[in-house]
Amino acid sequence: MANTDNPRGARPARHLNGGNIVANSYAVDASNSTSIFPGDAMILEADGNVAPYTGTGGGNLIGFCAGVDGDFDNLSRRYLPASTAGTVFIWDDPDQTFEIQTAGTITADDAGNNADVTATAGATSSSMSRHEVSATTGTGTAQLRLIRPSPREDNDVTAANSDWEVRINEHALRSTTGV
Repeated sequence: MANTDNPRGARPARHLNGGNIVANSYAVDASNSTSIFPGDAMILEADGNVAPYTGTGGGNLIGFCAGVDGDFDNLSRRYLPASTAGTVFIWDDPDQTFEIQTAGTITADDAGNNADVTATAGATSSSMSRHEVSATTGTGTAQLRLIRPSPREDNDVTAANSDWEVRINEHALRSTTGV
């Protein structure tokens, strides 16, 4: 069975110790040149603001965007446009796991390996993230740890674009170095 190629960023799966899934608010400054969509991987900037991971530079993630503070002039827009200051909510707990689609084929044998985020610009028409987990996996340093294929009947782990449960491996709140 083929999986539908429908990248949508990350969404919460569970908390490793059974705790609550919580999103915290973070500021975005107008110097951010990339739109932010729910499900986008997020980084912590040196000035304390956050920005979406754009696929360059690798490195630590602070979490995944849960949503953006509303625009009361445009209630249908659920993303923060580029170069717009605002507030985003981020699932930032290092013990949180997420479900995310692969950008290719990752097999069950890859469980326990690491992979980076593949960052693609979100879709403004649907306000959806298009971030995925890279199909290039290994034991070296990478942003995400592959835990297991998402346990659903419609998720064929032998085919491209399967969904995986991951946790952030290179987490800004777990790093031994500063931003």
